[in-house]
Amino acid sequence: MTKETSIARVLLVLVFAPAGGLFGKAAAEVAAGRHWWPWLLAALVWLVVSGLVSMAVSSRFDEHR
Repeated sequence: MTKETSIARVLLVLVFAPAGGLFGKAAAEVAAGRHWWPWLLAALVWLVVSGLVSMAVSSRFDEHR
C-alpha cells in the first residue's frame, strides 16, 4: 500500500464516520418521535464543508506540481 493510499483511507474515515454518526442520530430521533431534521442538516453541512476543504487542498497541491 502506498503512502497516498494510506492517507486517502484515513481521510475517508475522518469524513464519512462523523457524517454516518449524524445520520444515525437523525434516524434515532425519528424513532423517538422527536425533531430529526437538525441532525440531517448537520450531516449534510459536514459533507459539504469537508468536500469543499478537500477540493481546496487538492487544488492547492496541484498548483505546486
